[in-house]
Amino acid sequence: MRPEDRISIGTTAGWHFWLAAGLFAAAAAVELGAQALRGAGGAGPLGWLALLGSGAWVVGLVWRERVGIRAAWECWGWVSLISLLLMLMAARFGFLFGRLEFPGGEFPTVGPVPLTVPLLWWLMVGGGFLVAEGLWGELRAGVSAFTALIAVLLALMLLPFLGPVRGYWRWSGGPGFLGVSWEVLVGWVVLSLGLALGLVIMGENWSSAEARTRRQAWAPAAVLLVITLVCLLASLQARLWLAVGFGGANALVFAIVLARCLRAPAPRS
Repeated sequence: MRPEDRISIGTTAGWHFWLAAGLFAAAAAVELGAQALRGAGGAGPLGWLALLGSGAWVVGLVWRERVGIRAAWECWGWVSLISLLLMLMAARFGFLFGRLEFPGGEFPTVGPVPLTVPLLWWLMVGGGFLVAEGLWGELRAGVSAFTALIAVLLALMLLPFLGPVRGYWRWSGGPGFLGVSWEVLVGWVVLSLGLALGLVIMGENWSSAEARTRRQAWAPAAVLLVITLVCLLASLQARLWLAVGFGGANALVFAIVLARCLRAPAPRS
């Protein structure tokens, strides 16, 4: 990848990055403000869609810096299309996750699956991968495993938010853990690991030590921290104390990662 093909999020980012970051910050402020005024429902489906969409844009622009435009689209396609396909199979046939339902119809959909679903997976796996790579560097197995771990820890906070709190998702099976069926949790682990491993394998084509910097990980870490705070506040208002505990742990982890990324030296030009 040529240096001129990269924007420098660690130093002088392009206007499009700061536009995306500004939209994400505005969506987060609206969502958190609505939760403070209206309760766990927050800004509703439109606010959630704006938060995920702008956050996914921020993560995509970091990937553009990391690997170039073409490879960034390939990585986005891998995560988003595979997650969408498997969620469609779960909604239709109960594959891997058990039968999932997405009631309400508030979001644009592909079949029965809202477009917020692949956006969410891109944030968790695409953003989590960048965070993990900034911490683990050359340890490729560690990057894959830690990315999957990030997605699973987020699931323990997100699924109660998406299900019992907001009612965006519904699943079959028993209560399992945190009100989420064990089948859904196991499916989440399997899909997270598979998507992360795919990114690691694809990285054989564009991986370089020069591109792996903690400075590039600050933006996805900040996005995941904000989404964590949104879900944490909603779970707190809904009095889902175990989900609050996982949300608090996630917030602490992402805050530490963000601080470490911002203290890291900028990459040499």
